[in-house]
Amino acid sequence: SGHALAYGQDDITRQAKLRFNELFDADVRTLFVFGGTGANIVALGAILKPAEAVVCTSRAHIAVDEAGAAELILGAKLIDLPSLDGKLRPEQLRELSGLIGDEHHAQPGVVSITQPTELGVLYSPDEVRVLCETAHDMGMLVHMDCARIANATAALGASAMALRSFTIQAGVDVMSFGCT
Repeated sequence: SGHALAYGQDDITRQAKLRFNELFDADVRTLFVFGGTGANIVALGAILKPAEAVVCTSRAHIAVDEAGAAELILGAKLIDLPSLDGKLRPEQLRELSGLIGDEHHAQPGVVSITQPTELGVLYSPDEVRVLCETAHDMGMLVHMDCARIANATAALGASAMALRSFTIQAGVDVMSFGCT
């Protein structure tokens, strides 16, 4: 009730940002946007550099369900790799190493994974960690689309520690966190 400043300058927004810091036990930057597509675009846009591409699976939400928003709004190519279960594998990332430094190709710059995948398959904390290590070793950053993050957290331990184990502690650089 009463008056509140607009555009994130209100007490409720400040409190929500503090809660995210507590949830992840770290000083995280929280931006609020409308909808999952907007969240993915803001998250990817925050870490993409010019002429970089986003590596994802051919079943990824950003490749299938967001009407080309990443490519249109970000101007970034999606390198969508085949996957039967919607999960990326480290060896798939390593196969792209030949593109790095080739001026005739968009450079693999960001890996985007979804937890759980669009098919409901979970990445274990170790799988996320190894993917992040592989991506980081190749000079790439990692985005996690967390539209169904509550389901993944419940399945992997139902605690803040479980959430951290497959996100911030595993090496994820930026995530779009579903809060609807």
